[in-house]
Amino acid sequence: MKLFFKIALISLILTSCASENEQKGLDEIARIYNAKVSFSKGFNSSVGKKTIKRFNIKVSESKMLDTLPFAETSSNITLTAYNNFNEDEKNNYTDLYVEFINSNNDTLKYNYPVVLLELLSKKQKAFTVFSEGIKNKSFEQIEEIKNKEEMPNNISDYLKNYTKVLNETYRNIIDYKPTAIATIKMKNRTMVQYVGYFVFSSGKYLKYAINIDMAEGKDEMVGFKIYK
Repeated sequence: MKLFFKIALISLILTSCASENEQKGLDEIARIYNAKVSFSKGFNSSVGKKTIKRFNIKVSESKMLDTLPFAETSSNITLTAYNNFNEDEKNNYTDLYVEFINSNNDTLKYNYPVVLLELLSKKQKAFTVFSEGIKNKSFEQIEEIKNKEEMPNNISDYLKNYTKVLNETYRNIIDYKPTAIATIKMKNRTMVQYVGYFVFSSGKYLKYAINIDMAEGKDEMVGFKIYK
C-alpha cells in the first residue's frame, strides 16, 4: 500500500538568530523610536498559491510611537529593516510584517510586500540627500534632487538662511530621524511623503517632510516643508 500525503496549508513561525544586517536594522529601529524591538521569521504555504516568507518585527515600549499614526510609522519601520538587508536577504523574503504594542496594550499590525519596500527605498534617497544637506549645510546638493520643472526657483539660498535661523534658535542640528511614510492624493496623482525630525543640540525635535511622485521612475523631490 502506498501512502500519499497532501499538505494543504503550512504556516510556521521560526525563531533563529538575526544576521548581522538584520540585527543592524533592528538596532536602528530601536534607536529611532527609543523602543524595545524583537523579531521572528516565518512562512505560509498553501497548494497552488505563492509561498509567503515573512520577516516579523515586534515593537513595544515606545513613547514616540504612542504619539504618531502607526499606519505611517509602520512603513518606515519595515523600510528601515529592509534597507539594512543585503541582496540575498532582500530576495529571501516576500513580506515584512510589523506589530506594535502601545501603552494601552493595544496591538497594531501591518504587512508590507517587499516589492513595495523596494520602490519606497529608491525614492527615499531624495529624503536622505535633503536631510544630510540640511544637517551638513550642503544646500547645493539639494538642488540636484528636486524636480526642476515643478520647483524651478533656487531653494538653496532659502534653506541656508532658514537653517541659520533654526540653528541660532535651537542650536546646531546634530542628527535627523526618519519616522514615517505616508501617501497623499493630489489631483491626478499619488504622492509619497517621507517624514522625519531634525534633532538639535538643545534637545529640540523639529518635524519636516518631503514629497515625491509615487509613480515608478519619478524619484525627484517635488515639495518640502519644515514645520515650525
